[in-house]
Amino acid sequence: MKWIGVFGSMDNDIETGQLLAKPNETLLKHTENSLKVFKSIKKAYPNVPELCGVENFWEHLFYSIFLHDFGKGATGFQKMLKEGNQKSPWKYRHEILSAGFISALNYDQQCKDAIGLAIITHHKDINKLRERYNTFPSPPGKKLYQKKLSELEPNFEELLNYFILIEKWSNEYLGYRLDNYRFISINDLENVYKDSARIYYNEWEDEEYTALHGKYGVFLKGFLNACDHLASGSKYEILTGISDMRAVYDFPEFRKVQEEAAKVKGSAFLTSPTGSGKTEASLLWSDNNQNSNKSKRVFYLLPYTASINAMYKRLQKDFKNKDLVGLLHGKSSYFLYKELSGDNIDYDTVKSDIREIRSLSKKIYRPYKILTPFQIMKAFFGSRGFEMQISEMTNGLFILDEIHAYDAHTTSLILEILKILKNDYNADMLVMSATLPTFIKNLFKENLGITTEIKMDKTELKEFTRHKVSVVPGNIMDNLDLIFEDLENGKRVLIVCNTVQRAQEVFEELFGEIENSALLHSRFMLGDREKIERSLDTLDLLVGTQAIEVSLDIDYDVLYSEPAPIDALIQRFGRVNRKRREKLALVNVFSEGSESDKYIYTPELVAKTLASLENVEVLEEELIQNIVDDVYGDGYFGKDKEEFERVQKHFESFHRRIVPFINDKGSEMEFYSLFKSYEVVPLRYKMDYLKELEEKRYFEAMSYILHISTRQFKKLEKEDNIEHDMETYFVNMVYDEKVGLRLDREEDCMI
Repeated sequence: MKWIGVFGSMDNDIETGQLLAKPNETLLKHTENSLKVFKSIKKAYPNVPELCGVENFWEHLFYSIFLHDFGKGATGFQKMLKEGNQKSPWKYRHEILSAGFISALNYDQQCKDAIGLAIITHHKDINKLRERYNTFPSPPGKKLYQKKLSELEPNFEELLNYFILIEKWSNEYLGYRLDNYRFISINDLENVYKDSARIYYNEWEDEEYTALHGKYGVFLKGFLNACDHLASGSKYEILTGISDMRAVYDFPEFRKVQEEAAKVKGSAFLTSPTGSGKTEASLLWSDNNQNSNKSKRVFYLLPYTASINAMYKRLQKDFKNKDLVGLLHGKSSYFLYKELSGDNIDYDTVKSDIREIRSLSKKIYRPYKILTPFQIMKAFFGSRGFEMQISEMTNGLFILDEIHAYDAHTTSLILEILKILKNDYNADMLVMSATLPTFIKNLFKENLGITTEIKMDKTELKEFTRHKVSVVPGNIMDNLDLIFEDLENGKRVLIVCNTVQRAQEVFEELFGEIENSALLHSRFMLGDREKIERSLDTLDLLVGTQAIEVSLDIDYDVLYSEPAPIDALIQRFGRVNRKRREKLALVNVFSEGSESDKYIYTPELVAKTLASLENVEVLEEELIQNIVDDVYGDGYFGKDKEEFERVQKHFESFHRRIVPFINDKGSEMEFYSLFKSYEVVPLRYKMDYLKELEEKRYFEAMSYILHISTRQFKKLEKEDNIEHDMETYFVNMVYDEKVGLRLDREEDCMI
């Protein structure tokens, strides 16, 4: 096909079009850069047409990308780019105009609707368009649409000339030549909001779902956004994974679980003691389940931010390429700030670097991501950009470490989401734990069809026996003399309490005598907590709560713990004699806790655990599973059982309402209700915090933030100890950098 237009014939170089997509980039250049990303995504996800049931899916995505910015040809938009947003604001959505160009495509109406919906929602979802930019039935909306549409007329011929590139670019980036388009007039442009988006929304409201309300729409919107965003960030292909994981972990000899994991195909369980090389085993498993392109994305899920930060640093070092590993959790910006900032580094430079690192970690770019399960859940609650998140997770390899650490409600949610990923999106999972109750394992087996188990044999397990157990009568406050004795004998002592208040009380009794000591719990400001975590390896005494249970790489000589369920205790034990010194280490568990423990743990589970440990002196690793199953033999019960079953019963119908192109605010609020806590700043730091905000030093401002539970927040609010100012809650309670926030002591308002 040859057509003569403003650029002459196709033989001329029309790729130097004058219309802009950004102040410093032409529309054609941005479009071609987006298609470069498209090519790498198509290679990475070859089975997407099969998964969504649309044979020519990649053609539809090609056209979505090709046309997605055509609306920027409007004269008002071009003026805004050339003169600056403040001087010439356009106040309209270019994608509404871009979508109209689907009229030029020779497809049936459903295909054109799909492409049009992907284009018209690639910045704002249909809800936003309905609120402010609907072109029907609102007379003002229709009038504004016609006015903006007329702005395309002066540049319409140039836009039509761009069609000449379809054949060349489709051949280069799609892999074959497309010519199923026609040349149109401006009057032919479809009103996609009126003819497609509005109807799609009504079908959603009436629960009359089409293929577009499912994976077809998810992939179109998700991959279009990925291509557009990465090209805008000057990244023109997605990265692939490590070519040979065995070369990264070039050990003289692998442990049995590592060797076995490296050979397993498909989903599996891995049960292995703390410090036995589970991380390496899981990455070897991921390597063996990769495709030939090494393009499957690997998601490493951990329960706590401290362990996520540590794993992020570790894998960056192991892989020797920082770009390969992404970090996602609620406070990752602050962690990155502390990692990147230094005496001679400009704050604005650091801020820009963090923005880019986080942005790329959210996109389909890095092949390995370290994150919490909540970052995965977000997508299944319909949060903004969920289509791109789910598209990325397709064919994903999910490593779930310390799966036992979640409550019944969260475990049930994780399970329901994994079912969708496995059954609908071709994902595989490796579920890992040092202590996984058989009833939870059976739940995963039944729901996910996992049959393969990787575990140590009894001979190798014996090597990991590290602890002697002593159940000490009474509570911790009655036995401080035992702790003092160990400290005086030069032992490094770890104390784990069940509540923050008890940990604070214990620490205040001890730290005056022990100079090299620290307290760690959830009610420290972010800046203070980060300093404490950096000092953990050097302390003689560490007092903490569950915050130190999982995955902190610390190694103490002796443990004193308040009573807790067996799985929590095993994690606490794992922080003592971690490196398996020749002599067994003593782990002491008190027979009594505090009155508040009943809000943390089910009393029956704690009682069963203590009864089981009473009969144990040397805690052989092979005994642990028997004790765990003895304690949890009946599975969830009481409130835990109700929570687990409630999620199972309702999640499928809830998730059915999550559809592409629409961000349902109600569903998103459901997600945020999972976090039963409030961010607060101690009142004594209010002026420091506000000063950092005023000077736009947002990461420094974050250092003053901590979390308290919803119950605690409401109590303080009722007592008039909460102040709301500048969108921040300030709490009028005593705060100390060594002890944290004291919810039992009101601050002196004169401070």
